[in-house]
Amino acid sequence: MAKILSQAEIDALLTVAADAPIGRRANAQGPVVRYNFRRPDRVSKEQIHALQFLHERCARNMSTSLSAYLRTTISMSVAAVEQFAYSEFLGSLTDPTAFYALSIAPFDELGAVEINPSVAFAMLDRMLGGSGQPAPVNRPLTEIEQNVVDAVLKLVLEGLSEAWRPVTSLTFGIRARETRPQMLQVAAPNEIVVAVVFDVQIGAVRGLVNLCIPTSVVEVAGTHFAHAWQRQRRELSAQERAWMDENLASVAVPVVPLIRTELHAGAVLALQPGEVVALPLAADRPLDVYAGGVRKFTGRLASDRGRLMVMVEERCGAPHAAMNGAQ
Repeated sequence: MAKILSQAEIDALLTVAADAPIGRRANAQGPVVRYNFRRPDRVSKEQIHALQFLHERCARNMSTSLSAYLRTTISMSVAAVEQFAYSEFLGSLTDPTAFYALSIAPFDELGAVEINPSVAFAMLDRMLGGSGQPAPVNRPLTEIEQNVVDAVLKLVLEGLSEAWRPVTSLTFGIRARETRPQMLQVAAPNEIVVAVVFDVQIGAVRGLVNLCIPTSVVEVAGTHFAHAWQRQRRELSAQERAWMDENLASVAVPVVPLIRTELHAGAVLALQPGEVVALPLAADRPLDVYAGGVRKFTGRLASDRGRLMVMVEERCGAPHAAMNGAQ
């Protein structure tokens, strides 16, 4: 016959269990992991990491191509890569916004991309002759404005197709567009999707571009997906390299000769117009010349017809090269 515990013995067991460390109680039955049965993870962590690396490389390439296309500095990076239900993806978007349903050949499933209004209107302002810093507005894009944004999005989709090529041959295209995301039927509300969030900065304007990819696309890629991005590296074509050189050659870079000295704060406050500040560098000694904030050359002070100049003598870290003087 089994022994029946007394009330005192039961109380003693409960006291010992309550005083035991949480880790020890969990390990007694194995580690406890939270799991949401309504939102199962269909994509492994390794594939999520590979997705992030792939799209980070894509973001760098698109930063270059968009900067050349819009003729302004654009910074693009991956902010997050997550998987959740499509209804949650829609809930995270702005309304109204620039929302597109994407075809992903050769798959039948649709993807989606959303361009935040701040980014869309900054692109519009830049393409229509502005500085890329429009006043904040809260309205849907007009039909003409959507046509202008389409041209930029097509360039982005070409970059996505190129980034996925080492993994699997995909062709992204525009299937439909709307200013309200709920008006386009892209996927079932409970379907699990992968969302790639890009952080885009155009001048002083900053916003997000959200990309939605069906999990079936990632699943079909299989084990090749996690390693393909490491095996291949896209090289610029001769046309792209010439295009980049042509655009970079027109970028203005500040060239500044630097002569440092130190004065006490009291001496600085006591300075008056006409006073002379002695510098630690002799007139015949070389000085450093900075290009774009980076030390690139050494030179000497010179004058020409009454104008003070700097004659560049040598490139830092390279053999002597004859160059024109920089004022």
